[in-house]
Amino acid sequence: MAATALPFAHAQNTALPKVIRLAAPEQGSQGKSFAGAGPVSLAYASKAIEAEFARDGVQVEWKFFKGAGPAINEGIATGQLDVVFLGDLAAVIGRASGLKTRLVAASGRSANSYLATALGSNIQGFKDLKGKRVAVLRGTAYQLPFDRLLKAEGLTEKDVRFTNLDWPTSKAALVSKDIDATFGGSDLQLLKLAGTADIPVSTKGRGDLYAIHSTVIATDAFATQHPEALTRIVKVLVQQAHAASSGAIGREALFQRFADISGLPVQLFSSEFEGTDVKSRYSPLLDEGYVAHFDDVIEGARAAGIVRQSFDPKTWADARFVNQALKELKLEGFWTPTSAASARAATTASR
Repeated sequence: MAATALPFAHAQNTALPKVIRLAAPEQGSQGKSFAGAGPVSLAYASKAIEAEFARDGVQVEWKFFKGAGPAINEGIATGQLDVVFLGDLAAVIGRASGLKTRLVAASGRSANSYLATALGSNIQGFKDLKGKRVAVLRGTAYQLPFDRLLKAEGLTEKDVRFTNLDWPTSKAALVSKDIDATFGGSDLQLLKLAGTADIPVSTKGRGDLYAIHSTVIATDAFATQHPEALTRIVKVLVQQAHAASSGAIGREALFQRFADISGLPVQLFSSEFEGTDVKSRYSPLLDEGYVAHFDDVIEGARAAGIVRQSFDPKTWADARFVNQALKELKLEGFWTPTSAASARAATTASR
């Protein structure tokens, strides 16, 4: 097969790899692997990336990490992974720590976070967390909004009895009341549905400052050596995003699909997406507004002491792969780019 035409002057080697190694945080339940409610999970469940490369004899390997972003960054550092799907903070931590990566597409925008509390804890808001036992998985996208919500109440992580636990462990600890609260993703609603915890706070409607954007991250080596393969991976994800955004998959059918894939109840997805435009959420564009969000993530991570080094996300973002995919799919005008000004306005309004 002829190599995809790419305007990359530096990309000399366009040969396909023998194996493509993909990774995402494990967010599933009941033994089902799930990368979150987005195009990546749709591609995984339908084996769309495997199908894309089947005729070329390229093997596609997926790994789902219970250790989430920190474990995936370790996998990149040790040369075990090629393309990964991370929340914004984990992706920033990897880059700021010296990992040679590129941000090549968006895989989701403006996901929410939730505070789950033990029954009978009488925690109504973040101000009530002072002195309480609270679990958050460090190095994941949830740590930054957690720190910001504490700051809004005049608190820091030092004011709580902070515990670093992975997501399954923290949920079990909350139900058994070994901790008082945990902060994480929409799967925490499962505890409320089961009647084993309360959810007094979420980041819904709080603006871009508290939102989580998801990424498609490639190692610099993979992007340089295999630009055709990377474009084809991104192309598959864009196809999945378009199907979910265009009405090809109905809204309720989409949520049911996520429930089937994840082992989580459909109500979780209906609630998480309430008031959300699916098309905007799944825009793969590396537009000004999306990239500007990472300026704020980097600033917040440095202020919180999560990272020491800063970098310019505009030089990290490499839009050529997603732009080529959109061109080949004739979808260049389907999603509307957001501006840096709109991102800053959303952030300012939420401060």
